[in-house]
Order: sequence, then structure tokens, then C-alpha cells
Amino acid sequence: MNFCWFTSFIGYPNFLKKTGNSHELGEAFITLAKAAFDGKSYTEAKTLFPNLDPAQVETKKAAFQEYGFLYVIPRSDTITLTPLGKQLYTLLSDKPAREKNKRAILLTLSHALTRYQFNNPLPVGGNRQAPRAQSSDVLPYLACYYLLLKLDGVLTVSELRGAVFGLKQMAGLRQLEERIRKQRQNGTPFPELSSLPANKGTAENLKIYFMSHLSLDWEILETTKANYYGTEEQAFELTQFGYELAESTISKQWAGWRNTSSALPVATNYPDLKTYFQNGVGAGCPQTEINADAHKAEINTAKISGGLLDIEDVENLRQLPRRKFQEGRKRLIQHARTERIRNPALIRESKRLFKKKHGKLYCEVCSFDFERKYGQRGKDYIEAHHKTPISELESVVDCTVDDLTLVCSNCHRMLHRPPWITSDELQMAIHIQKTGTPKTAGK
Repeated sequence: MNFCWFTSFIGYPNFLKKTGNSHELGEAFITLAKAAFDGKSYTEAKTLFPNLDPAQVETKKAAFQEYGFLYVIPRSDTITLTPLGKQLYTLLSDKPAREKNKRAILLTLSHALTRYQFNNPLPVGGNRQAPRAQSSDVLPYLACYYLLLKLDGVLTVSELRGAVFGLKQMAGLRQLEERIRKQRQNGTPFPELSSLPANKGTAENLKIYFMSHLSLDWEILETTKANYYGTEEQAFELTQFGYELAESTISKQWAGWRNTSSALPVATNYPDLKTYFQNGVGAGCPQTEINADAHKAEINTAKISGGLLDIEDVENLRQLPRRKFQEGRKRLIQHARTERIRNPALIRESKRLFKKKHGKLYCEVCSFDFERKYGQRGKDYIEAHHKTPISELESVVDCTVDDLTLVCSNCHRMLHRPPWITSDELQMAIHIQKTGTPKTAGK
């Protein structure tokens, strides 16, 4: 096989983070987008990056073109925002609302990725890549979302380097899925593609940057370990949130993806740059699709909660890897049942004994005192947390006072947030945050 995927060697912008390279890349797009709205030329826009040389700005601009945010027609000196770029700029203009708009932002970005194709009027790497790009009808990100949805949410490094990165035609996607499934079952590892870049560093960068893009800078995927072929290796797994988002995205682009007889989507032959960026990779995500995904998320939230978990619990569960989600949900619901459906007299007795010993009620983790903070309104208020770690809770058990820890609302929320920890571990985390050093035993 003489074909291998390729991508730009620059990370993916993250509009939700507040620090780091991906945050800075996101801010660079916002700067260029504002320049476009203000009518500045590309030459003028470059001066808005005093700490970067022109070549570095050019690299970022090339990445934004690949992602479908904007484009500059060669020798035109005009920045043109795509419909996607305009939509993103609107979603991002209100910084405080970005977290609230997280799902819509990430859906919009994943929607664009599934429309990216190697065969486009402005191939990655310039004209030297044109023959290779034109030989393929693959939609690489759509193909990978499909494989992740079909293969338990997981792709391993050996599968990427031994099979996925060699997919040249979309017609071979289902056969590739079946090949990976069968080789997982019999434990036969994939030899590396002979078409991988000969330079090991370049081959490694292909994996790193492609997965950075596919994961939307690790907002919907996480790095993990898997052992399908006799030895543990690096793998990439959709979170539950990522699974929901990928399902919504691919269903829009390929409604029949679950049906083995449905027609496979393929790259479109766009006649020019403008058409590609306006109707292809740069097409906006329809508001109807965003609304449909939000409605589906509400339905899923109700199902996940089981009538016992609050919205924050559910959102925390959605950050778990797909393979751990169902077990995590089961244990958290069991934990909630144990805390909420036991004899209320037990909690009253726990509070009474604690107050008798200490003279007042306060959080056993951080020492927060509701009465001291809120006066009479906070008197005798405290929450009870079951000591058995959520990760170890199997079934409802008879509780005693010794099974409970009295905690404030904030600490209770942190104890319910995956990865689940004990109250002692949370207390240690608070101490390290305050002092920079671990807490000494007995103190």
C-alpha cells in the first residue's frame, strides 16, 4: 500500500481553555476573525501579532484554512471568514458564555472536521501533495468517528499506524472496520504500514497532530491503554460526551451509518477554493442540528440521571471514557441511593454525635462552618457522604454512623466528581493546594 494520510503539524485550537498553546491558537483565530470583520487586509492583520514573525502567523493561518475557519486566496491579501468561521466568532464573542455554549461549539467544530477531505483545492502541504490528495476520496475525520462509534469507542496506535492511516478510498471503510474487529478477536497485531513517513519523528507527529484534531484538543477523546494484541499499548477512547457528539455529527453527514447497506459518503470535487470553503469544510453547522443535539442531550441526561443524579453529576459522568461510563453511572446511582434512601434518623444521629463531640457542625474535609458563614440560616446544616468510595460500592448495605462523613456542599460535589476519591484524599488535595506539600500523618 503506497498511500498514507497526512495533516498539518500544528495542534487544534481550544476555545474553552484559559491557558496553553491550544488556547493561544484559539485566541489567534479570534484576532484574525476580528481583523476580517474590521476590514483589515491579511498584511495588516499580521501586525496584530507583535510576538510572532510572519512565518509563524502564516502557519496558524494555514491551520485555520485546513480546519475551515477562514481562507486567504493566494495573492489576494484578503481574509475571508467562512460561514463556519462567522458562526464560531459569534459563539465565542461572549467569553463568559463559552462554557455554557460548550456543546454547541464542539458540535460545530466536529461538524466541520467530518467535511474535511484530502482532495481539496488547497491540499495540506501545498501543490506537492496534490497528486496524492487527488487520488483519495477519503473523509478522514468522518471515517475515524465512524470507526470509534463502531469499535467500542477505541482505536489503538497500532491500528492507526497499521491500517487506518492507509485507507485511501471510503469504499474500504466497512472492510477496515471488520478487519480491526476480527484481528482484535484473534489477537493478531497490525504490522506498520510501509507507506508511513520514513522519518520516525514525522510518523509520530502524524499520529499526535491528527489525534489532536480528531479529539478537538482532547475535549471528546482521552489517551488510555488497551490490550487487544497481547501487549498493552497506547489507545484513544471517546468519552461518553464524545460518543454523543460524534453520533450527532456523523448522523448529520451520513444518516444511514448504522445500516451496512447504506451508501458511503465520499469526498466532493469542488471546482475552486471559494466553493470548498463556503459549501464544504467551511460550511456552518445548521442551527436545527445544534437544537436537535441539545434536545437529544436533554433526553439522555434524564435517562442517565435515573431520577437520582443532578445535572452536574451527569455532566461529570459524561467525561468518563465510554467503556467506564455505564459502570460509573451504576455505581454513582447506587451511591446516591445509599445516601438518599436510608433512614433519615441515621443522619440525625450522626449530626448529634458529631455536635456533641465537637460543639458544632462543620465539614470534616475543609472545616467549612455553615452557621459561621450564614448565621442562624446555616445552623445545624451539613451534608452526609457515604465513606465507601463510589468506585467500590456494589450494592445497598446497612449503614451505621461510622459509614458517614459530614461534609459541605462543595466538598460533597468534589467527592462525586470522577475520578472518585475518598474524603481523606480530598483533604490531602486541599492541603497540597494550600501549602504545596503533602500533609504529614497525624497532623
